[in-house]
Amino acid sequence: MSQEHWMRDLPPELRDLSIINLAIPGSHNTMTYGINSDSKLAPDADTAIRRWHRFFPCFVRRWSKNQSSSILEQLNLGVRYFDLRIAQHEGKFYYCHGVFAMEVFEPLQELRQFLDTHPEEVVVLDLQHFYDMTIPHHQQLHKELVQFFDQRLYATTDGPLLECSLTRCAELQRQVVLICRRCPIGLPVQFWPSYAWPTPWPNTASIKKLQSFLADSLLSRQPQQGYVSQCLLTPTGRYIALRLLFTLKRTAKRVDRKLKPWIVEQLPGPFNNGQKPRVNVFLADFVNLKDGQFCEWVIKLNSKLEWDKTELKGEDDWNRIYSNE
Repeated sequence: MSQEHWMRDLPPELRDLSIINLAIPGSHNTMTYGINSDSKLAPDADTAIRRWHRFFPCFVRRWSKNQSSSILEQLNLGVRYFDLRIAQHEGKFYYCHGVFAMEVFEPLQELRQFLDTHPEEVVVLDLQHFYDMTIPHHQQLHKELVQFFDQRLYATTDGPLLECSLTRCAELQRQVVLICRRCPIGLPVQFWPSYAWPTPWPNTASIKKLQSFLADSLLSRQPQQGYVSQCLLTPTGRYIALRLLFTLKRTAKRVDRKLKPWIVEQLPGPFNNGQKPRVNVFLADFVNLKDGQFCEWVIKLNSKLEWDKTELKGEDDWNRIYSNE
């Protein structure tokens, strides 16, 4: 299902809300679709992965992939939040997850072309992890990213995230929010720090524990922050060893099936201190499953905000209306 213009198509009252108050689909380890038969070990590979890769490199590459659709396909499905891991190798920057994927700016060219033809869409790039990078490497990457996106970047000088609405972004001609985590140097004004958009890691291979973690960790969200709910499992060595012929895609299918009831009952939108926090970004593996059903569930949550809340008695009424649509 194509949802390439879903932000543009939101009603004006929702386009006036900050993007941290919208429900936004995100893809975990976005660029791992670029892993192929030539991909070599990356510096983030732990000892177990290196041992497996020595004898079964195809097996390692298979389990390193979290996505199978390209950046353009993900954008057309409605993904607007992209989770990235970057490693330096021989003076160049690459995406990685155990093994190397493509060079950093290769898929960003496609992203920029999409933004050129979709001026009312806004994306968030979350630079999650860095490997084998010195301070000069960080400085180089910052400079290249700022030059690449130029005036598209919604900078910290443009105002707080609470003011970063789709309407304001269109007025300023901004389309990209850059988050940079775990950086050893000060950030340029074009980058947002980690605390502006928390993304708690569930770190579990249990669906039951994942569901509890998502509900409990959301309670820590602050009204002025963005927030990421990571709807995914982290397989252990034992989990993988018992599923040698499987891939993460099979795990993602199970997560989608089990988490759908929790996802569709959530509510985005503004909230105040002392009120129950609301959702923002949902992160998932293999966002293209069943024609992007995960993205559809998340985007549809925004329709709850079109109702006049003053006419509703509480959250049960929201869920009743949503389930009957």
